[in-house]
Amino acid sequence: MPNTQNSFEKLQARVTELEKENKSLTEFAELSSDWFWEQDEQCRFTRFFGMSTEKLHRDQQLFIGKLRWEMPIHGLSKNEIDAHIQCCMQHKPFHDFEYKVPGDDGQLQHYMISGKPTFNNEGTFTGYHGVGRNITALRAAQNAVSSSQRQLLQILQGSPIPTFVIDHSHTITHWNKACEVLTGRSAQDAINTKNSWEGFYIESRPTMADFVVDKMPAAAIREHYGEKFALSKLINGAYEGEEFFPNMGSTGLWLFFNASPLLDADGNTVGAIETLQNVTDRVLAEQTERKHHLALQETHHNLQDTMQQLVEAKKLAGLGRLVAGVAHELNTPLGNILLGLSSSQQLLAELTSSFQQNTLSKKQLAEFISEENLSQNLMNDNLKRGINLINRFKELSSDEAHKEASSFHPYNTIEKIFLLVTNECQVRGVSLENNIPSDLKITSHRTVFEQIAFSLLENSLRHGFKDAGQFSVDYQHSENHISFHFSDNGMGMDDKTLKHAFDPFYSSSLGQGTSGLGLYRVFNLASAVLGGKISIQNLDVGLRVSLTFPYQRDTSYI
Repeated sequence: MPNTQNSFEKLQARVTELEKENKSLTEFAELSSDWFWEQDEQCRFTRFFGMSTEKLHRDQQLFIGKLRWEMPIHGLSKNEIDAHIQCCMQHKPFHDFEYKVPGDDGQLQHYMISGKPTFNNEGTFTGYHGVGRNITALRAAQNAVSSSQRQLLQILQGSPIPTFVIDHSHTITHWNKACEVLTGRSAQDAINTKNSWEGFYIESRPTMADFVVDKMPAAAIREHYGEKFALSKLINGAYEGEEFFPNMGSTGLWLFFNASPLLDADGNTVGAIETLQNVTDRVLAEQTERKHHLALQETHHNLQDTMQQLVEAKKLAGLGRLVAGVAHELNTPLGNILLGLSSSQQLLAELTSSFQQNTLSKKQLAEFISEENLSQNLMNDNLKRGINLINRFKELSSDEAHKEASSFHPYNTIEKIFLLVTNECQVRGVSLENNIPSDLKITSHRTVFEQIAFSLLENSLRHGFKDAGQFSVDYQHSENHISFHFSDNGMGMDDKTLKHAFDPFYSSSLGQGTSGLGLYRVFNLASAVLGGKISIQNLDVGLRVSLTFPYQRDTSYI
C-alpha cells in the first residue's frame, strides 16, 4: 500500500507538472500567433479561436465549411496554390505559408499560417490544426522600407547633380554617375576607399564632407577654403562654398559645393553627403558682364536719350496727323461756308442793282430773303460743324486732360472719333460700327480712352486696309473691369509683327514715314494711366485689339 500511495502521489505530481507545461505552451502559442484554426478530414475549416481572432478582419463564417483554396486568394501564382493543395492532400505539415484574402472592408489582408495534420488512434487522418498571424502591417512596412531604399538609390544614381556620400569613418559609400562624369573617376575605383579628394585635387586633403563628418570648426575649414565657404542657410551643420579647381577639365572648373551631415535616429552624425555643381559658364559670364558693364551703361544712356527724342518726335508726328485729319474734315464745312457767302454776295449785288435802278420788285425781295435765309442756315450749320471739329481736335491733342477721371459715355466718344474720319472712310469704302450701348456711362480717363481709340482706328486705316473694309468696336464688362474690342477685317499681322507690336521703335513700315511708337504709346497709356492691359491677336480675317481697364459704373441719370 505505501508503494501504491507513493506511485499515485508521483503520478498526481506529474499530472500537475504537465498541466503547468500545457498552460505555458498554450500561452506561448497564443502570444506567438493571432488565432488558432482547425479543419476536418476534408480540409474544410471548422473553427477559429484564440486571443485575437478579430485580426482576421473577415467574418469567420465566410471560412467555415470551405477549403482554404476555395477562398479568393491573392498574391500567389497557380503553381504555388497547387503546391499547397498537394501538401494538404498528402497530409503533410507546412510552416509560414503566406497568402492574401480580401477583408470585410475590401482591403487585402496578408496571412501567415502554419499547420499540422491530426490522426486518430488508428492512424486515420482527421484534419489539420494550426496557428495564424495577420502580417499585413509588417509586410507593408517592409515593402515601404524596401521601396524607399530603392527610390533613394535611384534618385541618387539618376540625379544629374554630381554627388558622393561618405560614412562616419570617411569611407566612400556612394559615387553617382554624374560624379563619375565630372571627376573622371569611376564609382568602382572610388567606393570603399577613404580618398574622396581624388578627382578634385592633386594632393591629399580633406573635402568639405570630411569636415562635416568630423564637425570641424570654421577656423579649421578656413585654412583650406579661405573665405570661399559659408554655413548653409537651409540645413543645420551643413557648409557650402564656391571655388576654382584648376586641375579639373581642360582649363579648370568653377564648382559650387554643399556638404550636409547624415544623422541617425538619435541625431548622431553617421556620414555626410556632398553635392557639386559646375558653375563655370555662370562665373565666366559674370566676369564678361563686368568687363562690359561700363560700355553698356554708356550705351544705355545714349539709348534713353534717343528714345526720348523719338517719343517727342512721335508726339509731334501724331499731332501733325491729327491736324491734317481735322484740316481735311474742315475743307467741307469751310467750302460750304465759302459757297454760301459767294451766293449771298451775288444775291446782294443783284438786289442792290435793282434797287439803284428802281426796278426792285416785291417778288424779287421775297426771293432774296428766302434764298438768303437758306444760305445763312447753310453757313451757320457748317460753321457749327467746323467749331465742333476744332474743339474735338483740341481735346484729342491735349496731354493734360487725362490727369483726372470723369464720367462719360463711351458710345458718344467713339461716335465723335468716327466723325473725324467719316469723309476718308466714305471715299475708301470703310464702314464703321459702334456696338457699344448708348446708355452705358462710366467713370474713367475719357481723353486717354479717346487717344487710344483714335490711334487704333488710325492704325487700321493706315496699315490694315488696302481699300475697303470694316472697323468695329464692341465691349464686355464685369463688376470692376471693362473691355473694349477694336476689330477690323483687314490684312492682320504676321507672327513677327504680332510678337513685337507693342515694342518701342518697331514697325512693319519702319523707314516709310513711321517710327514704330504708335502702339507703344497706346500700351503705355493703357497700363500707366488707365491701370489696365492691352492685347492683340489675329482673327480668321483681320485683327482684334482688346483694351481692359478698371472702371466705375456711373448709374446716375443718363
